[in-house]
Amino acid sequence: MPRVIRLLTFVTLLLAALSTLAPKAVAQSPNVLFVCDFESDTWWTEWSAQRRDPHTKTVESDTTRKFEAHHGKALRIRVDEGGHYGTSLEYHFKKRTGSEPEEIFFRYYVRFANDWKPERGGKLPGIGGTYGRAGWGGRPVNGRDGWSARGLFNGQKDGHTPVGFYCYHADMRGKYGDNWVWDRSGFKGLENNRWYCIEQQARLNTPGTNDGILRGWVDDQLVFEKSDVRMRDVDSLKIETVWLNLYYGGTWTAKSDYHVYIDDVAISKSRIGMDDQ
Repeated sequence: MPRVIRLLTFVTLLLAALSTLAPKAVAQSPNVLFVCDFESDTWWTEWSAQRRDPHTKTVESDTTRKFEAHHGKALRIRVDEGGHYGTSLEYHFKKRTGSEPEEIFFRYYVRFANDWKPERGGKLPGIGGTYGRAGWGGRPVNGRDGWSARGLFNGQKDGHTPVGFYCYHADMRGKYGDNWVWDRSGFKGLENNRWYCIEQQARLNTPGTNDGILRGWVDDQLVFEKSDVRMRDVDSLKIETVWLNLYYGGTWTAKSDYHVYIDDVAISKSRIGMDDQ
């Protein structure tokens, strides 16, 4: 019996070790600029924030919301009943690397809790270059002042939450950004209580030309591709930030408290893919 116990203990420790190898491998890639696995007790400083947002908390267990860990701790984000706000964190390329890219890949893992029941849509993490001037909150862009391609979610339907890009671009016609839902190959969206790997690519257009690219992958499946986007007309507009954002609305508010988990964020100059490959 002691030998069996020792064997089981060894197997348990081995599996735990293997589960952490893949994120470390991502961090060691020369093209990766930033990773955040939310294991640190002061994880918000990795985003250059001064304090932890009270709507966020790192958790290893949360049984009432059917949480299961992806790799260790995850960031839990809360949208309050009657509210909009979940979180807003930004990785500023110029501050962190000294320059702003024209192409970037952004990956994160997301899990909607069992209390996630949005009747209408809102914003998810994404990529942008608003420069505090235009490209969010009903501030349309003109090709010279800003742009953005945050993620979006729509109202839950048949157990799936559709997701996509919410894009302010130089060809937009209205006051608010365009909703480009990811639906390639019959993709319907995300289910509750399951981890998904979300990856976004943004490649800026040649100024004044409709050749910008936005792509989206879910669990390494290409579910969106648009290669005729005009984000800018001047080369002074670049990719300013990766924006870790969760916002419910529009003007509408959450019907109850909603929770979302995020883990293993990575920003890279090339495709990242899933950790577990």
